[in-house]
Amino acid sequence: MQLKKIAIIQSGYISRFKIEPREEGTHFLLQARDVDAECLTYKANNLVHFSPDLSRKDWVLMPDDILFMARGARNYSILIQDIPDRVLAAACFFIVRVSSDQVLPYYLYWYLNQATVEHYLNRHSGRGVNMPVVRRSVLESIDIPIPPLEVQSKIAKLDVLLENELKLIDKLAEKRKDLITAACMQAVRNS
Repeated sequence: MQLKKIAIIQSGYISRFKIEPREEGTHFLLQARDVDAECLTYKANNLVHFSPDLSRKDWVLMPDDILFMARGARNYSILIQDIPDRVLAAACFFIVRVSSDQVLPYYLYWYLNQATVEHYLNRHSGRGVNMPVVRRSVLESIDIPIPPLEVQSKIAKLDVLLENELKLIDKLAEKRKDLITAACMQAVRNS
């Protein structure tokens, strides 16, 4: 099923002027620099505080929204979970909000990060002067398979377990490196 039939898609906040940070600002702005593209996470503790000129088209981010990076050589999605109040997404993102009760947001986030979507985007994305850009119509046309909710839930749980496993493997590798370095240093001291 096409993405536009199971989700509403909105572009991020577009400002006609340079965004000026203000301590007394009314909103926060989540930008590309706040996102870790490798881990598909974001940091909400250093968001720019500003006072935007809002229109009816601007969306404040909500839990379970999906941010899709529309600009650059690598397109990816992140799932919004813990987020402060009054956060807007920058214009480099599309906000994808699930509108169907037949789709779990985590499943959609997971699927949008799969190689099949990447290949589709590589074939259909527009090329800007300096960087590739995914047009909204291309994003809306991505074909999303919709398995039963039970299967979607299992995929989500497996993906969370996989992410936890990868973090543990990284920690284990770091501990192993520390242990080997300490053993080598001890050998140097003993010789």
